[in-house]
Amino acid sequence: MVKPLGEGTRDVSNVGCKSVDLLLASLGGLAAAVAAAYAGELLLRRRKLDQGASMGYKDVKIAPLIERKDSGRRSNLERFSHYVARQLGFEDPNEYPQLCKLANGYLLKTKGYDENVDEYLENEAERDSLYVHLLEEFDRCILTYFSFNWTQSSNLISQALSDESDQKVPKLKDFVMAATRKQRFERVTKDLKVKRVISTLVEEMRVIGSGSSEPHCTEVMSPVAHNKRSPVLLLMGGGMGAGKSTVLKDIFLESFWSEAQADAVVIEADAFKETDVIYRALSSRGHHDDMLQTAELVHQSSTDAASSLLVTALNDGRDVIMDGTLSWEPFVEQMIEMARNVHKQKYRMGEGYKVSEEGTITEKYWEEEEEEETKEKGKQQNLKPYRIELVGVVCDAYLAVARGIRRALMVKRAVRVKPQLNSHKRFANAFPKYCELVDNARLYCTNAVGGPPRVN
Repeated sequence: MVKPLGEGTRDVSNVGCKSVDLLLASLGGLAAAVAAAYAGELLLRRRKLDQGASMGYKDVKIAPLIERKDSGRRSNLERFSHYVARQLGFEDPNEYPQLCKLANGYLLKTKGYDENVDEYLENEAERDSLYVHLLEEFDRCILTYFSFNWTQSSNLISQALSDESDQKVPKLKDFVMAATRKQRFERVTKDLKVKRVISTLVEEMRVIGSGSSEPHCTEVMSPVAHNKRSPVLLLMGGGMGAGKSTVLKDIFLESFWSEAQADAVVIEADAFKETDVIYRALSSRGHHDDMLQTAELVHQSSTDAASSLLVTALNDGRDVIMDGTLSWEPFVEQMIEMARNVHKQKYRMGEGYKVSEEGTITEKYWEEEEEEETKEKGKQQNLKPYRIELVGVVCDAYLAVARGIRRALMVKRAVRVKPQLNSHKRFANAFPKYCELVDNARLYCTNAVGGPPRVN
């Protein structure tokens, strides 16, 4: 369950801090340092007046402000940049536009945001220290702000990506876009149906390595490359926003993967979303309120593309990294079973998840090829059995939700909070079972904000 951080934004203040230097690292000192970078001596005097109150923060509201509307329609949230300024001790954020701009740039990870922060603090004596502390405070504010507002993530995303003037009164355009969404989606899907099939096939060929010059997309490995070892299937599992990509970067530094990475096939359904022609066509129109529905529209096709690429890579005996939530047990169990037997029998795509008219559910994501079909394609390669490794990644739910919202702001790809939380719950419940099915398993925790993942 997602829980508010409560005092999370203010836990940097130490009761034992008595000197001005130590207070600079606390919230009150940091607020004064940022103020000094912007307004000089006037706000330095303000810091001295506020130092006595820096221990309690009784009058400071941690929760973002909400502007209620008499009509009962959607209320306006306090903008993130204004929230940051208020948490740093400034009563009127409008008086500090540069600070607000920096906060918003950091939230969206706009190009050159780090240089802008560095320039903002260039005249400060403790420039490097203040730079680190300011970004840390931005991170704390992001977690707190999102934790209080995760139930209205769609409104939050639309607000953050829109101009401030757009939030004053809902526009007629917004209502029209929502009312016509289904028709717009159907029209784009129909127009690009054939192009999508061709584009997806080309993308699969690119990732598997046919004629690509990218480092991880080299030509298909021959079985000779594995004459001294078995190929490896690495399953990267964890709920949405758990931090799998961060952990994978660390794994690529390990001795085995630092060498094997170049010829490995990395499979991620989200990557197929971003190259889907329908997804790109809808996303390019810049309708922020369509973000969730656009991702959901291409979810099944991207999952199917990832599954197709997986069976192709396993049939060829490639080292494979499968990056996904691994939250649906039948899918994962069938994947592992296929990997166990693919050196003896080739596989192809199955019918997937089907519900009959009588309500009977059948799940067959992959199936063995017929003997005649295998002979037509050529002689079965003499492959070694796969070694299957599992890397699980977990974190606190509120962190995952905050990361998901921020990712939506940065890359314009969003997920609903409820399915996101369900993916964490299902993976956590299934992880012990998966451990019994694989050759080796590790579990990482990514709760440390800005710190390295921890092996549990």
